[in-house]
Order: sequence, then structure tokens, then C-alpha cells
Amino acid sequence: MNVSIILLVVVKIVALVLGGIVSLMAYRAYNRTRIAGLQFFAIGLAVITLGTFLVGVFHHLGGASATIGMLLESVIISIGFVVMIYGLKQT
Repeated sequence: MNVSIILLVVVKIVALVLGGIVSLMAYRAYNRTRIAGLQFFAIGLAVITLGTFLVGVFHHLGGASATIGMLLESVIISIGFVVMIYGLKQT
């Protein structure tokens, strides 16, 4: 296996774990404060985190082209940001 692929897998897993932790922290903050914006912030972060990880899996295991992978990742990130912006507008 190519070293760059191994590094990519490691970095994707680290990003998944860190994004999951931040999403969980934002959700716990929502539970404590009941500020609606934090709930949407947590959901947006989770969408971005899980989506980018799954796009990486889809690209490498599903054989999707790099262009399709980047397109899907950009769409998922945009959706996550829209959810986060919506939540911030609620506060």
C-alpha cells in the first residue's frame, strides 16, 4: 500500500474523531444551555465531519473519481455550513 494512502487514511480517521468530539461538545453545550443555535451548530459539524469521512471511503473503496469525490465533499460541507448558519441565525 502506498505511504500517501496510509497517511490519508490516518488523517481522515483523526479528523473523524476530532470532529466527533467537537460535535459532541457542542451538543452537550446545547443540552446544558438549551440555546437552539448550538443544536444546529452540533448537527452542522456532524454533517461535515461524517460526510467528508464517508466521501473519502466512497472515493477509495467505491472507486469514484477524484472530481466526483471533491464535488460530493463540497456539497456536504456546504450543507453543513447552511445548517450551522441557520442555527446561528436562530440565536
